[in-house]
Amino acid sequence: MLLEKLRKSTVTCGFMLFLASLISCVYYTYSVIQRDTIAAIDNRLINAAISAKHILGDDYHAQVNQTQSINFANYERKTKQLSELAQALDIAYVYSMVLINDKVYLSASSYTQEDQNNGLVTQFLDLYPEATATNIAAFLSTEPVFEIATNQWGNFKAVYVPHIDKNGISYLSGAAIRQQSVKQMLAQSALVPALLAGFFLLISILVVVMYKYLAKRAAMRDSGTGFENHIALEKHFANSSVHHMQMAIIWVHEIENINRFYGTKVGDKVMKKLLTYFQQHSAKNYRVYRIATNKLVLLTAKDTPYDELTNLILSYNFNTPFLVEPFIYISLRAGIARGNKSLLLKNAHIAALQAKQGNHHIVNYSEAVNDSKALYLYNLEIAHEVREAFDNKRVVPYFQAVIDNHTKQTLHYECTPRIVTAHGEILTPDAFTHTVQRLRMDGLLTHRLFTQCINRFRKTQVSWSLTVSIQDILDPNINEYIANELQRYPHPANITLVLLEPHVIANYLSVRAFITMIKSKGIKVMIHSFGNDFANTLNILKLEIDGIKLDGMLVKQIVHDKNTALFVTHTAATAKQHGIQLIATMVENKAIADALHKANVTLMQGNYIAQTTSHVNPLSTHSGH
Repeated sequence: MLLEKLRKSTVTCGFMLFLASLISCVYYTYSVIQRDTIAAIDNRLINAAISAKHILGDDYHAQVNQTQSINFANYERKTKQLSELAQALDIAYVYSMVLINDKVYLSASSYTQEDQNNGLVTQFLDLYPEATATNIAAFLSTEPVFEIATNQWGNFKAVYVPHIDKNGISYLSGAAIRQQSVKQMLAQSALVPALLAGFFLLISILVVVMYKYLAKRAAMRDSGTGFENHIALEKHFANSSVHHMQMAIIWVHEIENINRFYGTKVGDKVMKKLLTYFQQHSAKNYRVYRIATNKLVLLTAKDTPYDELTNLILSYNFNTPFLVEPFIYISLRAGIARGNKSLLLKNAHIAALQAKQGNHHIVNYSEAVNDSKALYLYNLEIAHEVREAFDNKRVVPYFQAVIDNHTKQTLHYECTPRIVTAHGEILTPDAFTHTVQRLRMDGLLTHRLFTQCINRFRKTQVSWSLTVSIQDILDPNINEYIANELQRYPHPANITLVLLEPHVIANYLSVRAFITMIKSKGIKVMIHSFGNDFANTLNILKLEIDGIKLDGMLVKQIVHDKNTALFVTHTAATAKQHGIQLIATMVENKAIADALHKANVTLMQGNYIAQTTSHVNPLSTHSGH
């Protein structure tokens, strides 16, 4: 909002500055043109007056000043020539004047047809009673003299050019133009700057209008992808006469990590490719928006079949890399809502959030609402079971061996929690992990498991591993507890702590400090990688770790997807190059084990390799099934 206000004030100030500059420029142009127009009029009058002197000749005024008479035929010829000159130069009159006994007389003058019709033709040595002091003073001047004169012929701008005849007596040649003509010429000269001002003002208005249009259009477009954004979506809601619609909000889980390690340009590239895919594969009644960094919207008509929308979302094969250069996988979680547009965005957000939290591909808001009561009761029941289990020491560790499938030797046993209910039912982590996190008991869970494993294996040579969460890492009490227990454990090299990749990426500095601390105690560190981004793997390798565990969802794809097999092969080569172990999890059948072997991965974990049990038999070997 602050940036928007700053942008608007900057634009306003810029436009006002431009307007002030335009006014100054136009005023200057007007002043120059007015000055040049007046100078042109003055030059025309002077040229006309000098031309009149040459038409009359030097002898004319020598005779007039000496005898005060002239040949009538000569006078008529001269006045006719003066009239033709005035007409040619487009001025009112040209004339000559003499001064006799301090009075001004017209010694020759042009005339117009109107003068002839009205009997106002000047006669030889007609007295000029309107002569002003300026007019009389011009006889003694050495330069042309201008004045605004009013006489029986009208209102004029006149010039008087002084001359000396052969006898040394002064006389004037003059020219006059009507003031109305002067005003018309000045008005015409003002038209140019006015048109100039109008042109530039029109251009500036067009620029402002275009800028506002483009700014408004840009405000409704996502700058990274070019697709419409949340502002455009809200405007569509406001302007649409349709009150009921259907919407899917799609959340792209990996975008934040992609932005962090590759930069927003690559993140935008991923989102643009995804947006373009949905745009190209949807019907004409669909609209596609990017409403946040990692969220997009599909908006369609209310009567669009639900299956059509879900099939569109699921149509892309996300088991293959979304980008190969760089090597990136993505996964989607979507919420769909249908109904009044005023509640549509909120309801779709709720459904998308449930899809994210429940790890579902798609959640329908109406179904989520119908199931909410049952879900609420289920959550209450699980929460009660979890609290009772902690209070009655019914939280126990289970173990699954990690095997070298080539030598059939056990690398270590992974410890995972189970809850034994009051009825003797064994709950797996999928049933209670989310509840434990909600109850803020994940630190206590780590403490219980770590304590039981420490006590169970203290006097053995068994190697074991335990996964710790970011909450454990950031909790100083858990940190101190782990450090103290490791200090007293006789074989710390037999312990491996496993960290989850998303926590490592999001809390890199804190995790690095924790790894440094536990490595100083002599224990091993592994990262559980979800394997959808090789850049994350490379960044993880910068830490002082002993191994990487490939997530089972990725491992399952290795049989059917060549790109996944290529990724695993490349990761195995990189791990070998760095001297660290690579473990594949959730190896559920021989086909997966064989594909892993082909990709040079021998360390495996999963039900095909070894079942999860409540006890450890360090003397047993495992040969698969």
